Amino acid sequence: MKAIEESFKDFEKIQKVWFEALNAYSEAEITKKGTDNYWSIGQIYLHLINSTIAFHGKQIELCVMAKNEGNCKKNFKGFMVYNILGKFPPVKIKVPASSDYTPNAPMSKSEVELGLEEALRKMKIWKDLLNNDLGGKTPHPGFGFLNAQEWFALIPMHWQHHLRQKRDRDKE
Repeated sequence: MKAIEESFKDFEKIQKVWFEALNAYSEAEITKKGTDNYWSIGQIYLHLINSTIAFHGKQIELCVMAKNEGNCKKNFKGFMVYNILGKFPPVKIKVPASSDYTPNAPMSKSEVELGLEEALRKMKIWKDLLNNDLGGKTPHPGFGFLNAQEWFALIPMHWQHHLRQKRDRDKE
C-alpha cells in the first residue's frame, strides 16, 4: 500500500497531465455530448472530477470519521489492484449506462479547468484529513471494503486508468 504522500504526488502528476492536455481541445470538443456507452473527452474529464469530489472523497471523509466495518476486507479484485498490480488492470471496465453514472458534457472548458483545480484543492484537504483517520471502511462496488488511505490511493489510479480512454478519443 502506498504512503499518503506518495499517493498525493501521484495525483499531482496525473492531474497536471490532464490539466495540460486540456489546452489541446477546442471548446466544441470539450462541450460535445457523447453517448451513454461512448463518452466524449469532456465527459471523461467530468467523470474524473465528479467521481473524485462527489464519490471517492466522500468515502475518504466517511472512513476517517468512523470506526465502522474495520474488520471487512477487500475482495479478490481489490486485493489484486492494491497488493499486486498497484493500479487498475489495463482493460475496459464496463458499467451499465445510467443517468446516475453517465456524466453530462461540460458547459464550457473553464468548467473543466475549475473542476481540475477543485479536485487538487480537495486532495490537499483529504491528505491532511488522513492524519486523523479513525480506521473506518466503506464498500467499493468492485473492490470490497476500502479504508480512507485506500480510497485516497484509488483517485490517482482512477485518473491514470482513464488515460487509455483519452488516448482513444485523441486518435479520432
